[in-house]
Amino acid sequence: MNQKLIAIGVAAALITPVVVHADVEVYGDARVSVDYATNNDDGTGTGSCNYDSSTSSNDPAVSCQKSKGTVSSNASYIGFKGDEDLGNGMAALWQLEQGVDFDSGKAFTEDRPTYVGIGGGFGSVMAGRFDTPYMSATDKYDIFMDTKADYNAIMGAANSSNAIYDSRVSNTLLYATPDMGGFMAKLAYVMSQAFSADNLPISKSGGKKDAYSLSGNYDNGALSLAGAYQLVSRQGSNNDDIIGWKLGGSYTILDTTKLALIYENLDMGGTTKARDAYYFNIAHRSGNTTWKLAFADAGKCGGSACAKTGAMQISAGVAQSMTMNTELYALYTLVSNDSGASYGLAYGPANAVTGKDESVLSFGINHKFSSR
Repeated sequence: MNQKLIAIGVAAALITPVVVHADVEVYGDARVSVDYATNNDDGTGTGSCNYDSSTSSNDPAVSCQKSKGTVSSNASYIGFKGDEDLGNGMAALWQLEQGVDFDSGKAFTEDRPTYVGIGGGFGSVMAGRFDTPYMSATDKYDIFMDTKADYNAIMGAANSSNAIYDSRVSNTLLYATPDMGGFMAKLAYVMSQAFSADNLPISKSGGKKDAYSLSGNYDNGALSLAGAYQLVSRQGSNNDDIIGWKLGGSYTILDTTKLALIYENLDMGGTTKARDAYYFNIAHRSGNTTWKLAFADAGKCGGSACAKTGAMQISAGVAQSMTMNTELYALYTLVSNDSGASYGLAYGPANAVTGKDESVLSFGINHKFSSR
């Protein structure tokens, strides 16, 4: 009898921690597409498939594959998050999120937003790795977010496929206000270690490579507005600061048609200086079907070496909601570069070629999941 009681007591002790942490949420997003992509690479320019940088010439022995079919995992991820009541209206907050490549079967392939912090009536203060406030401020206006037609082909990028402005960074402190009548703001300070090694000693120059990012969002029924500003110290040309700011908004008509517009100004410093960009889209929902059309345009940068560095992106698609968590879609997107530009699609094809267009025809599924 005593042995049975002891066994029951041990089992209860082992089970109790599981019960205490049963409010942990497991969540994620599986985003997979079948694509036919082309970058029109003819092997004649820097960055093309048969360009030999060691000799500054083309290698005729290497041929270019201009187009290909592929299965892609578009920013798929799995996450774990939870909170604990600390009393007095405060709670401890935490989140761990990692990328998953559904096309290759690999997990934990990308470090995504991961943090710990405290929240309450004052808002929340957190430390870790985050989408910058600049990045997240206008995400909701991208109707093709996390697909081959993602607006980051143009927005947040400056004459390349490297969207340095729309970035996810480590070693960050972030404060988010509570909802104040539809208005919310975020302020992030990115410590210099995000751009160099964590360990000491750090050079005087490296120690100055920090960043500030802030945003404000207002939502009131059919109307949504956003603004953001970001400064990254000593990361641009000639060790200049790089600065970006943008304004955006959307308006929903009759609960079926949404229009969105964003203006953005990015300055990489040095001789490249600033470039302007615009993004406009329209999404019309009819039952469970949503028709989408988007257009983005980047002007040439303002420096002396910026001739013909503009680009445009046009995207069209249709999405079919199967359930609250699952949708099927088809889309086509094209990025057209001026002769001196090398903008590339946010999720491929890789290796954008200066002066060449990139395009993708994509058929995909997006499925969200959660343990709650």
